[in-house]
Amino acid sequence: MAVGHFRRGMDTHTLELKDTRLSADIAPQCTLQVILGQESISMLAADTPGEVLALQSWSFSDTGRSADELGWDLRRVLRDEPLFALPYGRVICALEHHQTTLVPRRLFQHGALANYFKLLLPPGEYTYTYDELSELDAYLVYASNAAQIKLLYEFFPHARHRHLAASLLRYWRQAAGDQEHRMFLNLRHQSAQLAVFERQNLLFYNAFSFPSASDLLYFVLLAYEQFRLRPADIPLVVSGTILSDSELYRVLYRFIREIQFAPAPTHFKIADDTQVLPGHCHVDLFCLKNL
Repeated sequence: MAVGHFRRGMDTHTLELKDTRLSADIAPQCTLQVILGQESISMLAADTPGEVLALQSWSFSDTGRSADELGWDLRRVLRDEPLFALPYGRVICALEHHQTTLVPRRLFQHGALANYFKLLLPPGEYTYTYDELSELDAYLVYASNAAQIKLLYEFFPHARHRHLAASLLRYWRQAAGDQEHRMFLNLRHQSAQLAVFERQNLLFYNAFSFPSASDLLYFVLLAYEQFRLRPADIPLVVSGTILSDSELYRVLYRFIREIQFAPAPTHFKIADDTQVLPGHCHVDLFCLKNL
């Protein structure tokens, strides 16, 4: 078993867990869960009882890099990390990007997906897909760029795939419970997903990039203002790449009275003697089990 952390410039590889038992012999009894972003990759491998045998992530700065260069960074990780090549019994892959929109069921037309993005996207080559969110009586429609789709089918040709927002929204809806209002924020390096629920009714969802902590604060406070919610009264429930001693946390805490770390889903187990980041850091990866 190995635990470690590697950082190179603005690029980061976080190795939290790599169990030596994970091999081609037991992989058919295991599930691989992957989040494939445009600048990042996260992976988790677990056996049937839910014991986590591998947990790691990679992120790359997009400063000064083209989409093609970022694509090659991701390809190198997928090609060179041996764990991705094991013969897993089940593979789940979630795409992560910002080109999404939620469409109420009564307005949804599956044959006209591109029309939902006419005023939202720059010209380019996109693959349009949708995930049904029956709990919200809506469809999540998303436009993935060609490079990301190419990586998906090249390295995970038989994976069940969805958009990350689908699993997050399901998790948040359940976590919202009967609270009058709940605000949820998930962070993946310099990408964010933000949602506002009124009890279990989704009022708002947005995904965006934030170059700095002040940019993140702006988007969060804007959501509070839009729904006339007071940061002094409504807690912010956070998950992902944020810790209590980080700049992101300190900036948010200056304006929001209560910040809560989201509880991680309980269907995975990590050995007590393993040094890993707190459970809230892996909420988005753990949530994929229900896709």
